[in-house]
Amino acid sequence: MKRIIRRNMTDLPYSLHDARVIGFEVNENILQMKFQSGFVCTVAPFKQVEGFVEFEKIDWDSCVYLLEYQEVLCGNPGHFIGKKMELREFLKEFDNASFEIIDETYGYNLSKFSGYLSTKNSFVECMIELYHWGDMSYILEE
Repeated sequence: MKRIIRRNMTDLPYSLHDARVIGFEVNENILQMKFQSGFVCTVAPFKQVEGFVEFEKIDWDSCVYLLEYQEVLCGNPGHFIGKKMELREFLKEFDNASFEIIDETYGYNLSKFSGYLSTKNSFVECMIELYHWGDMSYILEE
């Protein structure tokens, strides 16, 4: 029997955990994710840096999932109603929302972010699955 190990990604240069996304910008097939206060370096001294993240060659069939909880606080176990929408529709409908990233997951041509989306009138759990055939880049504003 042959064992093939897929190593966990432990060398990410920055963490997006607790980063607040305040907007997205689209330039042809590139998507930029803009942050309120940047993101955190994953090596000591773990400094907060200003910047944004860029995804190249976005697959516009990417999806966003919104979960609105029923009779329980958002994010707790319980019943919810949901909506799955295409990325372009999400970007149009929620252009003034903020998205707090709680978890980030990376796989084959996939960057997935889960957290909480808030608007003036709502607070929902949100999962953004970004399929991209190009690189994900951290752009530092120095």
